[in-house]
Amino acid sequence: MSSASPDSAAREVQFADRLERVLRRGFRPVDVASLIAFRISFGVITCWWALDYVIRGRLQIAYIDPRFHFTYYGFDWVHPLPDTGMYLLFLGLAASGVAIATGFLYRWATLLFALGFTYVFLLDRTNYQNHYYLIVLISWLLVLQPLNCNFSLDASLGLKKQSLTLPIWMLWLTRFHIALPYVFGGIAKLEVDWFAGAPLRQILAARSGWPVIGTWLVDENVVQAFIWGGLLLDLLVVPALIWRRTRVLAFLACVVFHVLNSQLFSIHIFPWFMIAATTLFFEPEWPRRFLRRTQAPGSLHAAVAVPQKLSFRMRVFGLLLATYCLFHCVWPLRHHLYPGPTSWTERGHFFAWRMMLRGKTVGIRYYLTDTVTGKTQIVDPRFVLSPLQVSIFARDPEMILHLAHFFRDEYRRQFGHEARVRALVLTSLNGRKPQLQIDPSVDLAKEPRGFHRRPWIVPLTEPLPEVPWNVPMGEWERHVNISPLLERTQPSDL
Repeated sequence: MSSASPDSAAREVQFADRLERVLRRGFRPVDVASLIAFRISFGVITCWWALDYVIRGRLQIAYIDPRFHFTYYGFDWVHPLPDTGMYLLFLGLAASGVAIATGFLYRWATLLFALGFTYVFLLDRTNYQNHYYLIVLISWLLVLQPLNCNFSLDASLGLKKQSLTLPIWMLWLTRFHIALPYVFGGIAKLEVDWFAGAPLRQILAARSGWPVIGTWLVDENVVQAFIWGGLLLDLLVVPALIWRRTRVLAFLACVVFHVLNSQLFSIHIFPWFMIAATTLFFEPEWPRRFLRRTQAPGSLHAAVAVPQKLSFRMRVFGLLLATYCLFHCVWPLRHHLYPGPTSWTERGHFFAWRMMLRGKTVGIRYYLTDTVTGKTQIVDPRFVLSPLQVSIFARDPEMILHLAHFFRDEYRRQFGHEARVRALVLTSLNGRKPQLQIDPSVDLAKEPRGFHRRPWIVPLTEPLPEVPWNVPMGEWERHVNISPLLERTQPSDL
């Protein structure tokens, strides 16, 4: 058996030395000021989010009114609390936001907020937002970061030892999370529909009646500016924020971009959250400079000492951190494992930072056929869903399947018989002529949920039209043969 060559051994030693230097740089101390500013803005914005849900009735509509919730696969055990419990939960989230902002009982506040927000996030897929997913990730990140070490009630009360610095990996890991929506949001836009202006053109056209700027929004030059501006900003803004010479210009572009989004689209706290978070790309001490507060020279390096040789635990932590970041770079691309356009099949759409890419108009009808009597009934989803759920669920075949399983189980519970569950789903994607989205002959009651491929999703065949299709739903059925489904039907209030 031959031993490794001297050159190979030397390369291994060289690689180990380089890895050691990278890991040591990750534990280098950095001014904590920008992370403290982010902690404060995070607490204020999430408190605002929780109170807004309560005051405007969004909590009632999203989590209390529906009889059925579209849970994520593997999380069917997550159910809403009783009505009073949900209100107390949101008030608790608001209180946690205040505690995070002020740095009071910070460890408990961050842990309780992360648990509570993640629980709310998992309750219903129809309420999925990319920025909610981002807040889930960052809320758990805050649990790991002692951001109450300065400018906090904990530090003032002596509950936490004050420090001007933290390891630089904490800053870069937070920056990494903020970069994800920008980078992958840009990558996702590299497809035909986006360059054709769909659905952006339809969204802007819907606002053409606005005073002063309405006619301006449908001007083709403006539409093209939105198409290319949105794409280039997403793809280039992170490198531009990292490079000092372009940082201020890139930040100003972000501010303009997010303010416009806040006015044109219904995306709640996302624009303001991203503006606050993007400040993390400035020099770490920027809040001190802004407030004209100084510190003793050399105090940064005196506060935290980097060991000359990293411990085994620090090396393992560095490996886990690299694995975590690699996962978040690969996971948004999983849609390539499924056939068909993601905007049509929805496979891999969630947790992938795919924003403003699809507009769907959907008509859906469920048919339940008793396997004993052969009798077929039409079931109206509006009996169990809220208007918000009805407006969202039918664009996703996985949620269509989930509701079909609910109808199957309810039918068995009420009548003691099994039932076939089929669905007629006519969908218009980004202004296309409507077509069948799923095979209406498939018994959805027998199809499994999960990450499987869906052969019963009908391939998208309709091309993008020059003029968006605009025909009332009642006329769409003229384009599809639904006679096999129209057996002896009668409405049901299942």
